[in-house]
Amino acid sequence: MKKEILKVKILDKQTQQLLFECPIEEMDNAYAQASLFEEMGLDIQIIVPTLSESLSQSLGHGPQVTAAYMDSLAEELEHHEGSCCFEETDKDKMN
Repeated sequence: MKKEILKVKILDKQTQQLLFECPIEEMDNAYAQASLFEEMGLDIQIIVPTLSESLSQSLGHGPQVTAAYMDSLAEELEHHEGSCCFEETDKDKMN
């Protein structure tokens, strides 16, 4: 199985067109390119792989396992008080 290379992407915010893409190891190049796009007056969005995506890839997970891992992280955060995502249910309020 071929290992997926995590990439940094620069998109035009208006059109969502991919303007630039490079491996995460070359992130400095992406930021230099982003600066040039901004100087040209473009409104851009930089998309960088998350720490969780990087960890999953370094452990050798494929796309399906990575997606399940990301879902489990989101679910875990939703159930911890103090998390920005925590939602208290009526049952929690009774205890």
